Amino acid sequence: MLKTALNKSMHEQNLNYERLFTSFKKGLGNGNWRKLNFLDKALYRAAMWYAKHHYIVNALLVEKLLGLIEKLKETKGMRIFKRGFDKAVELLGKSKENGVFVWAPRLKDWLRDPDYIFWLGMGRF
Repeated sequence: MLKTALNKSMHEQNLNYERLFTSFKKGLGNGNWRKLNFLDKALYRAAMWYAKHHYIVNALLVEKLLGLIEKLKETKGMRIFKRGFDKAVELLGKSKENGVFVWAPRLKDWLRDPDYIFWLGMGRF
């Protein structure tokens, strides 16, 4: 039982060619590949080449590649939501400092509403 759990967790830390290639295709299709810098593209290509015959198991390399995979799969909606979330956190901090919640208590609920967070992200374009 412990051995299977250990093997499963180790397998989740490995990257294979299929996962890298599908993320690469997704990034090409949505335009995120061209947004990566030259070194990130070179690392990703080298990792795909190596992964054709071996699993990638180095923790630092896997971590870097997972970050690149996340960038490649990112959608426009995800970017908008991230910007809105950052703005909501900023507003929450400023509102606490300035006592805004005393005279606008519903603002705290708005800053937790996903639709409002998305709207905040849209306003930052």
